[in-house]
Amino acid sequence: MNRSWTPPIAALPMLLASAVPLLAQTTPPVKVIEVTASRFEFQPERIEVNEGDHVRLILHSADTKHGFVIPELGVNAATVPKGGAPVTVEFVAGKVGTFAFKCSEYCGSGHKRMTGAIVVVAKTQARAQ
Repeated sequence: MNRSWTPPIAALPMLLASAVPLLAQTTPPVKVIEVTASRFEFQPERIEVNEGDHVRLILHSADTKHGFVIPELGVNAATVPKGGAPVTVEFVAGKVGTFAFKCSEYCGSGHKRMTGAIVVVAKTQARAQ
């Protein structure tokens, strides 16, 4: 005689409900940062995130078309149009350090000065703060 245990059907919803909070805890929250490009600067000019953060940058242009690139992190946004829909880029901050970002679309005489930095803080330092 095969005696395998089968949980009562009525208990399944309870089991599933108790698993949902566990699943929600394993997905890290998205860190959303709005960035505005205007001649010849980004606001904010410096962005700080923690190692492992899922980062979503929402890029806007205040004056003309711009681009946005963080070469060392493999981030490259499409052209950010003036007054158009914002452009969103997402990435995981998997490398600790300070990384330059810049405008990748020629926007005038000050184009080369249009830079900023993203600082990725190590997990151990982030916990200590």
